[in-house]
Amino acid sequence: MSTFLPLLLPRQIYDAMLQHALSDEPNECCGLLSGRTSTNRICVQTRWPLLNALSSPAAYSVDSRLLVNAFKAMRTKSEDLVAIYHSHPTSEAIPSRFDHADRNYGPHIACVIISLAGKSPTLRAWSLDQNRHLEWNWQLLDDSQRIED
Repeated sequence: MSTFLPLLLPRQIYDAMLQHALSDEPNECCGLLSGRTSTNRICVQTRWPLLNALSSPAAYSVDSRLLVNAFKAMRTKSEDLVAIYHSHPTSEAIPSRFDHADRNYGPHIACVIISLAGKSPTLRAWSLDQNRHLEWNWQLLDDSQRIED
């Protein structure tokens, strides 16, 4: 069980992430999620879709200029990086060896993985370091649910 604050993911952002994964298939998609952290939860507020420069079904890489631009825009919105997302077009939503090796943001930034291997996409979130992964609790918020700070 996760000891991390729950990640609250609005349905509109969730749907956009799934569409991103499907549109980039057969390659992995990638992007960032920003938002705000309170004492009892992490609220995702913005999705930052990025381009997989590797055009690979098994790995992703992002141009550093795109990352810098996304972080500048987050700062302008007074939001923090709360998660990185990417897809696994042919495997489960479980971190791969590449995911562990390429982890540069620390264990307190969620790694959200969208699997396209089944009949419908599945999404799981993780905390990663180079040697292990722990599942991160997340909650889908419908449009009718309002996040109060």
